[in-house]
Amino acid sequence: MADGLEEEIIIIEDSDAANDNGSSNKSTIDENSSSKNKKKLLFIGIGVVFVLIITVISVVLLKQSKKPVELSMDNANEKLEKEPLETVEPSKIENMIAKADYLYSTGSKNEALTLYEKIAHFSEAVSAYNLGVAQIKDAQYETALNSFQKAIQNNEKRCVSAINAAVCSLHLENEKGFRYYIDLAYAYLPQERQSPLYSYYYTLINYYNGNYLEALSALKNPTTNEYAKVQNNLSSKINALFDNNQKAIESLEKDSSPTNSFSLGLLYARTGDLKQAKIHFQDAIKNGIKPMESQLAIGYINLKAGQIQEAAKEIENVTDIFKEEVYKAYPIKVNLKDSLFDAELAQKRYRNFISNSKEMNYQKIFYFSPYKIFNANQTINYIRKGTANIFIDNTDSAKEYLEKSSSSSNVNIGIVKAIKNALSFKLREANELLQKLVEIQPKHSVLHYNLALTYAQMGNMVDAHKHFLRSYNLDAKNYTSGIYAIMCSQLINKESSKLSSIVKDAVSQEKPSEDVELYKTLLFISEDNAISATDWLEKNYQQKPLYLALDIIIALKVNDIEAAQKSANKLTILLPNEILPHIMYIDAHFSKLNSVKYASEVMNYLKVQKFNFSDLYFGAHVTRYLYTQQNLITGKLYYLREQLKQALESTTNQTHELTSALALASLYDKAYEESYTLYNNLIDNLKVNDSQTLFLGAVASTAANHHSNAIALLELSKMKNPDFLESRYALGLLYLEARNNKGATVQLSKVNKNNFNSEYFSFSIDVDKLMFDKSQTQN
Repeated sequence: MADGLEEEIIIIEDSDAANDNGSSNKSTIDENSSSKNKKKLLFIGIGVVFVLIITVISVVLLKQSKKPVELSMDNANEKLEKEPLETVEPSKIENMIAKADYLYSTGSKNEALTLYEKIAHFSEAVSAYNLGVAQIKDAQYETALNSFQKAIQNNEKRCVSAINAAVCSLHLENEKGFRYYIDLAYAYLPQERQSPLYSYYYTLINYYNGNYLEALSALKNPTTNEYAKVQNNLSSKINALFDNNQKAIESLEKDSSPTNSFSLGLLYARTGDLKQAKIHFQDAIKNGIKPMESQLAIGYINLKAGQIQEAAKEIENVTDIFKEEVYKAYPIKVNLKDSLFDAELAQKRYRNFISNSKEMNYQKIFYFSPYKIFNANQTINYIRKGTANIFIDNTDSAKEYLEKSSSSSNVNIGIVKAIKNALSFKLREANELLQKLVEIQPKHSVLHYNLALTYAQMGNMVDAHKHFLRSYNLDAKNYTSGIYAIMCSQLINKESSKLSSIVKDAVSQEKPSEDVELYKTLLFISEDNAISATDWLEKNYQQKPLYLALDIIIALKVNDIEAAQKSANKLTILLPNEILPHIMYIDAHFSKLNSVKYASEVMNYLKVQKFNFSDLYFGAHVTRYLYTQQNLITGKLYYLREQLKQALESTTNQTHELTSALALASLYDKAYEESYTLYNNLIDNLKVNDSQTLFLGAVASTAANHHSNAIALLELSKMKNPDFLESRYALGLLYLEARNNKGATVQLSKVNKNNFNSEYFSFSIDVDKLMFDKSQTQN
């Protein structure tokens, strides 16, 4: 009976079982024994569901789903009708019993057992129970069982003897015997009604029968203060089992013993009080209580608290010390956060964090930023210089200038074509053309800016940063490129303080103008200086899409709802058929509504808009992402997926963005296998391999339970962008799950951001794995 062995073992000793004033010299076997074969009552098996860790004992109770045993008096009469032998309790051997008890309590077990045997020779009836207690303490379970059987036959403390006989049966893995003696104890229980220990016996019998609420009721209304430590521990354990975590803590804290530190650490972790949990685990380590489990728990607490590098150090250290043993304590199960998929949680997450986050604000700015046209004067200048050189017989020089003018003209024609594609939402075609043009003219600042802007709109911030920076280096007056390079560097966790200082100083020395005010405002936004950026709201410039978008972003940051709504109205009038202006309208107008009203208003508002959806099918990543979020919040993801599938089947254009949109919508609609397949097609066949797409493919792989594929994609994503913290964190968790702590700590140590909070990934203890490993060990 492997399951039965997970029950806590409680032994009742002679002095405690006596029906007198209930005084006792001992409480349980656990208080005086450190034998590894004995079970500790104080270890409370609890765990963290979603918040942190789950430990063995409570898992067993939950996994067993043990139905409460119906306590009945069946066969009770038969058991009670057995004629007991006459008991003999001569007073002259009481001193011998006391001496034997003293010898055992002081560690002289052999002498005590010898004396118990001598007592048994004089009076078997009196000593059978005492001898059984001594034998069970010495792990002689089969012999002890025989002694308790004799005690029961001799009418000696029959209820208590039956309970301890059940304990012996547990140790001997005798399920049938365990059930028999627990039933027998229940049958004898009415005889103990006058005993001060009645509630305690009642608690133990119901506890062993799985009637935990009945046991808890008795613990709340005790008839004795004896076994206070045991009763508090049982109360704590049962409360933890039913998620009454605070009551479990209160019960356990009644006993200030340092042996409770590990259990308290688990309980506090379960409540989410990670600070207190960490303190108790540290105390457990100091007291030598489960040092491996405690240190590993501290590592996982740090992971949950966002202290990732500290967690990596703890996990690395405990792995170095305990090697393979470390994997047996808390097997990790990587999962995606519920807030990604639940409509109500997604709405809360969207409204509190996403709608006005730095990443989304930057992507909105990139979306509305204008492309730049070539420098016509520079091309004309090249032609003039070439002609002049011909007149002075410098043919080589003239040829060079004329070739440059021809090249520049071709590039400029290409730029115009690329911009047309971008403005028609053929974003990938524009990007591909601009990449070819950069190869022809690699020192063209405007060309690099436009290429960077297409990358930024596609969500590829690594390449966007590269080309914005190149554009600024080629033309130090191209402040937009410099500022956008700063923004991209923040999104990919690149150092940019030096660049920011250079651009800021240069802009400050420019003469006041509309462009300079724009640069200053963008710099304020990049510094999270919303107060200084509010000066922009007072300007009366021409109503351009970028200017109106900045109005909305800044106004929402400073909670100027009226200003945000005014600019949002104008933006939707300027661009009535594009999705993103209407998403910003929703942010400005519905942000103060309650969750139910918000979802209703958003659904009704989007229903009446006349979108052409080209921006969704072929345009910027921010449109796909935010529109998917709104369909998740309003419960319309299924219909969005059907719409995207129809568009995918009928389009003659490139399908990269359409496939990406459908993969994203399928992921959030919990069509995990479909999303996984679409991302694989996007990456393997359509060759979309930017770090963001690779990461989302890993997210879909994790959701579809293809964790090996997720690891491979995250490794690729990390290579594309070594500073992408989400990829590092997810890869670290998946390596922990794969029992590769060394690989995990390498990745986690690179997450150099305090209070890091992944948008996508979390972890829990793999209960099924824990139970399987335990069953294998027992077998």
